[in-house]
Amino acid sequence: SKLNFRQVSIAKAGIICTLNARTAILASANPKESRYNPQLSVIENLKLPPTLLSRFDLIYLILDKPDRESDRRLARHLVGLFYQVPVNPPSPIPQDF
Repeated sequence: SKLNFRQVSIAKAGIICTLNARTAILASANPKESRYNPQLSVIENLKLPPTLLSRFDLIYLILDKPDRESDRRLARHLVGLFYQVPVNPPSPIPQDF
């Protein structure tokens, strides 16, 4: 692949050309089984081929240490941003029942 050399080849509709590639790629991935295992390598945790990972110049790990109370507060905050309880919620039983 010429992407490592900042070029990309394109062959479409009988036109073949090589263009300069001026872009950055930001990608993210979750670990297999949804938990990062510090006993395994990055490649084993992400279950991505080494040939794909080798194309990235930098790899950062952002690890979340599970904390039930902190996770609960964060979840309540995020849900609260999009959900509002009505001032006078409608009764589930009709008044003329």
